[in-house]
Amino acid sequence: LLVSTVFMHLLLYILLLISFCIRLLSLSFFFFFFLMIRRPPRSTLSSSSAASDVYKRQVSTQSTGDTPDPMVQLICSVAEAIPTTGFSSWLTIWLAYAGFGYVMLTGSSLAAFIYLYCYPTYNKWKYKSNPKYPTATYVMGEVLLGGILGPLVVAFAPSIHLYLIADGHYKHHCDTPQSWSYKLLSAFLVVLITDFYEWGWHFLGHYIGALWSVHKHHHKYFNPTPFGTIADYPADNFMRSLYFMIVNGVAYGTMGIHLDLDMIYIVTAFLTVGWGMYLHCGHEISWIPYDNRYFNTSFQHYAHHAVSSKNTPYHTGFFVKLWDNMAGSVYTGDKVLPAIEQQKRGIRTRAEWDKVKSTIPNYSVLLSPSFWIKHLHEAPL
Repeated sequence: LLVSTVFMHLLLYILLLISFCIRLLSLSFFFFFFLMIRRPPRSTLSSSSAASDVYKRQVSTQSTGDTPDPMVQLICSVAEAIPTTGFSSWLTIWLAYAGFGYVMLTGSSLAAFIYLYCYPTYNKWKYKSNPKYPTATYVMGEVLLGGILGPLVVAFAPSIHLYLIADGHYKHHCDTPQSWSYKLLSAFLVVLITDFYEWGWHFLGHYIGALWSVHKHHHKYFNPTPFGTIADYPADNFMRSLYFMIVNGVAYGTMGIHLDLDMIYIVTAFLTVGWGMYLHCGHEISWIPYDNRYFNTSFQHYAHHAVSSKNTPYHTGFFVKLWDNMAGSVYTGDKVLPAIEQQKRGIRTRAEWDKVKSTIPNYSVLLSPSFWIKHLHEAPL
């Protein structure tokens, strides 16, 4: 038994290490373009592509003795590396972007799920918002919508945008000041505008009948796991993936400027992966107050899944809590309690853990194709 336990823990750490290495390699790939693709191929310098124009401006400023841009736009440089030959080029961008989503989101969700749900302990469980563990078929639904279908859907609209940048139609989106101050301004506005859009679309999804008929499927996952971050129907995920249009539209409409593309894509991606997984992991973090005044927490998002319904939205905000405070959609009831409060009331004892431990499903069945074939109709979709 001891050898088996040691082996399983060793396997867990190996899987976590592999997941970390894959994400690190993925990030290194993008930073490689950031550092190395400072000049587009000579064969493309006469084209109307965005990165070619950036390079031409740099050459022009160097020839006149002016100071060149201190940094290169990562997104435009990556787009330039892909030849624009029509449908096949767009398909390449779409699949590459979706692949990045599989690595960053599905891979991270898998690592977090293995750590929290496949190897639960009393110390982990006592911070789990819902003391019960979801069934394997329940998790199957989250994996299918959020881990398998989700990345393909959320990559669709951005891939079209990136293709139009690459072929020159939206090259003006690359024509932004390349300075740290502008990047920081862009990052701040990206978080603010994107989060308000996320909150607004989510809030309306609980009030408008047609939108609720789509969004209600996400609320079948009342006891969320990390796979639930984008476990939505395609229509919902598609609308949320339009952040690049919303951000640039609002910024240009109100201030007459386009925001830095790197900040639009990278900040949004890491916010979705990092904070989105925290909100859906089903566990609270002891040093983050569950009723934080400024940010929505994992317990509050669990309450959103467990209590919200049509016409009764709670905590529809993603990151910033300001929008829910303004709308009066902060949950203050006691139908569900945070794990920390349950600990104070003596509910999360080791005796209770011993009872729960015997009911935890064997999630390894999710690795079996025959299990999927036999039980897919039982998954909440």
